[in-house]
Amino acid sequence: MSRFLSKVSVPSTSVLWLAVALCSTSAVHAAVTISTAATSNMSCVSGVCTPTAANAVLNVSDLTTMLGSGNVQVNTGSGSLAQQVEDIVVAASFNWASANSLTLDAYRSITFGQPVAVDGTSAVSLVTNDGGSGGALSFISGGSLSFLSPTNSLAINGNAFTLADNIAALAADIAAKPGGHYAFSANYNAGNDGTYNVAPIPTKFKGTFDGLGNTISNLTINGSEKDKRIGLFAYVDTAGSINSVVLGGASIKVATNNDKGSLIYGGILIGENYGTIFNAFTAGDISGKERPHRLLLLGGLAGGNDGSILDSASATNVSVSAKNPAFQLDAGGLAGANSGTIESSYATGSISVSNMVPSVSGGLVGYNEGPIENCYAAGATTVSNNSSAGGLVGSTLSAITSSYSTGTVTGGNDSAVGGFVGYDSSQDGLSNTYWDTTTSGITNLSQGAGNIANDPGIAGETSAQLQAGLPAGFDPTIWEESPSINNGLPYLIANPPQ
Repeated sequence: MSRFLSKVSVPSTSVLWLAVALCSTSAVHAAVTISTAATSNMSCVSGVCTPTAANAVLNVSDLTTMLGSGNVQVNTGSGSLAQQVEDIVVAASFNWASANSLTLDAYRSITFGQPVAVDGTSAVSLVTNDGGSGGALSFISGGSLSFLSPTNSLAINGNAFTLADNIAALAADIAAKPGGHYAFSANYNAGNDGTYNVAPIPTKFKGTFDGLGNTISNLTINGSEKDKRIGLFAYVDTAGSINSVVLGGASIKVATNNDKGSLIYGGILIGENYGTIFNAFTAGDISGKERPHRLLLLGGLAGGNDGSILDSASATNVSVSAKNPAFQLDAGGLAGANSGTIESSYATGSISVSNMVPSVSGGLVGYNEGPIENCYAAGATTVSNNSSAGGLVGSTLSAITSSYSTGTVTGGNDSAVGGFVGYDSSQDGLSNTYWDTTTSGITNLSQGAGNIANDPGIAGETSAQLQAGLPAGFDPTIWEESPSINNGLPYLIANPPQ
């Protein structure tokens, strides 16, 4: 990170969540929805299914019947109708065992909200932004795409992806071609691999990896003394991207070496990121035990982020115990330190730092010098003396907008503790940011920041106030509220709580 250079359980499917998300976005983007409802506003001729009006429905049984007899393409139409329909949403689970291929071709986005399994030798092709822009391939609420075998064929936006069904195969493929296109073909229990002593994928990654919503569970790493980047991926370069992968039940321990001034990165998904992380989720525990003269960046998703983290989340518990106060620690529920961009993401795990470690800790990010927008954090942050701690960010040099935190924040006698941010030295200031005075333990409305009383741009609100409607400055096309989701607090429409 430039600052230093200059000096669980697996998430469950939520059908209700998807239904609310579809309802919330329908006013903005209509869709072809694959569901259990009767087929309507769709014309299927010779295996090509095209909408005839906005908000079209393709019955899932009708789709699987067609796949039993031939190749099928589902699209969003052409011309002005495509601009109305735009998206394809998979809202019902299905599978097929024939060799017939499935193509989903969307003007804008494709969203999987339920599991889809290819039980035969079939190929799948997924196309987004076919005429439109700003769309994405995403997997939410337990949605996934799995294949019978890594020998199946997958193409995404015209690129052929190499499938892997285990970490060792993926690591070998990436080592042979770091700039290639890769995807995980099914869920995988990494507990069978035993304990890794280094990052399982140590190659500097410059390509595209898509987890297709599949889960890698029980990854265990006990880092060696000399390994400076710990995570499933050690290092993702500027050209690299990691998409739609779930890591559940992970257990990561980050060790340190004896080189004075060493910079150590630890994250469940990535140690050090310069690329793009999109639609990723991690859960489990990551911990470090420090020794003298260390600089440690520890995060639930990534240790250090100099790239982009978008529409991602972590339920990782982060903990550090140290006895020597000569080192610097940055700890965050999502990223230890951020010099890049974080948008539409959240963290719910706890942060715990003990034994008088000088630290910068926050529910989402520890130390921040990049823009953060439309994010929230819900985990408790507990630090010892001589530290900065905030519900969302420990210390920030950059702007934070339209974000909030709810977690308890506790610090030692010499700590800078704030409901939202521990230490604010941002040049651009904070705007439309909030902390929950009911749950945070900080009821003093002047203590949004630990170092500035009545810091402009930060407001304290009770849980009831936050639940009563979207806070001022929160875009209703991005945020939503429902009594049955996220305890009635604001949630991200495109990134539902796991």
